[in-house]
Amino acid sequence: MESKRIIGLSVCAMVLLWTFPAISEASDAAQSNTASLQQQLIDLQKALVNAQERGDAEYVRNAVADDFTEIETNGNTTDKSDLVRDVHPSGQAKPAAILYEFEVLPLDENCAVVTYKAVFPDKQLEKYQHVSDTWVKEDGRWKLKFQQSTLNLWSAHDLD
Repeated sequence: MESKRIIGLSVCAMVLLWTFPAISEASDAAQSNTASLQQQLIDLQKALVNAQERGDAEYVRNAVADDFTEIETNGNTTDKSDLVRDVHPSGQAKPAAILYEFEVLPLDENCAVVTYKAVFPDKQLEKYQHVSDTWVKEDGRWKLKFQQSTLNLWSAHDLD
């Protein structure tokens, strides 16, 4: 009886040892895919802000979903046509926005929320913001679907 128990435990141990590397490899692959998705969305986010700064309305038009909605820092709601209409080359070099503390929350393989903090040096009252963007995959391409910006508490009083 004792020898059957030892053999049974040995078999269980061997099965676990054989399956553990497979589980570990699957976990590593999932983490790698998540990191890749996160970096891809952060890069898309930066590229969109850069396109807005340089006045590339065509890039913005292609990066934003047709049913896009934005809640601005003042609470107003805008749509894609408003967003694209407000993008135009200024003809002047302006200081680049500083984007930092990115976090990406994948909701599923076709949707993720990207949050970050931003400093927009060319703005006075809206200089420091927290931004939350929802990206969705449409026809194999990531598109910005929703954006909400919130002022940092000190932003409204930073008038330098």
